[in-house]
Amino acid sequence: MRISRNNLLTSLTLVFGLMLNSSSLARSVEFGQDATGDPNAVKVRGGSGFLYSERIIITVGHVIGDEINQGIAYWERDGVIYRPGIVTIAGEKQYKVKKVLVPSTYVYPDYANNIIIDDLAIIILSEDIPLTKKAVLATEEQMQRFAREKSKVELVGYGITHGSQRNRPYEEMMNRPPNKLTGTLLSPEAVLQFYRQYPNVDWQKINKPGVYGIVQHRELMQSHICDGDSGSVFFVEEDNVRYVLGTTGLGLVNNNCPPPEKWYGFPSMSWIDPNSKLRDLLKTAEKIVEEDKKREFAAAEEVRLAAELKAKQEAEAKVAAELKAKQEADAKAALELKAKEEADAKAVADKLAAEKLAATKAAALKKTTITCIKGRLVKKVTAVKPLCPAGYKKK
Repeated sequence: MRISRNNLLTSLTLVFGLMLNSSSLARSVEFGQDATGDPNAVKVRGGSGFLYSERIIITVGHVIGDEINQGIAYWERDGVIYRPGIVTIAGEKQYKVKKVLVPSTYVYPDYANNIIIDDLAIIILSEDIPLTKKAVLATEEQMQRFAREKSKVELVGYGITHGSQRNRPYEEMMNRPPNKLTGTLLSPEAVLQFYRQYPNVDWQKINKPGVYGIVQHRELMQSHICDGDSGSVFFVEEDNVRYVLGTTGLGLVNNNCPPPEKWYGFPSMSWIDPNSKLRDLLKTAEKIVEEDKKREFAAAEEVRLAAELKAKQEAEAKVAAELKAKQEADAKAALELKAKEEADAKAVADKLAAEKLAATKAAALKKTTITCIKGRLVKKVTAVKPLCPAGYKKK
């Protein structure tokens, strides 16, 4: 049943914050579109995050933990992140968390009393997650243009899409698909005009100069953020670049999360502060990542140079070994050649000696014929060593 505007205004009750207990402060997209495979949305335990660069994830402080120091200690000891856009973590590569940054002024949110102070956090990883969608922090000039042109604002979160999903086991929570919310950005002036249209809203109490707004309109069945979505990021995409406006953690007034559990009678709104400490946190994180990569490059260079030196030494040793082997082979060949030449010479000499001996022997065994005479008698004698008979003389 659609409620008339007059009835809405009559029954309007202003409730600052999200009126949720501390275990359900993270919000999720209701009526959102399935965003499985989104290139930047990551799971951050019970909340969400945004992969800003290969090693930097934007989220909010209360997702890190109720006790921020204990939460940081846990994340820097055991924390892991998975690639963006997944549904289930089973079988996924784990990317180890190195460091968590939060503003020194951060206070755990008290939504019931509308106390939200610098609810921001940056997770720095020990290694790169492949980044397929570039992200940059929008300037205030760009935010003014986005508001003026009514550019489409998007947010991808990992939380519940229906109230029945609240207080489910952690394993189920970590195996939900991401969902996308879409809306438009209101300028700071439009934010005030938005609240002025509801006479029962004391908008002076929620007036934060310079704060932009993103409306989630239940009457139009548009998306709402709810349990599990804290830490996700509002962005405008242009030319394949996502311009980050801010996180869900700055503030959300009168969240209808998710109806019909609670309906405040008018759309809820997320605040975006262009002067938040997100920019400073990102600069600090980028400096840490830069120094980490310098150290890693230096270490990699040291390993590379050591490997090159070892390879060079092994190559030189191989060349030396090959040269030595060649010299030894040449020496062996020379010896073998000399031995062969000596053997050939000896064989020739032996052959000549044998031939000479054979010739000598042949000569020694050769028969000759002599002529012997005795008076008028003549007699020829043929023998190896012919001798004239007795009484004959050799002619």
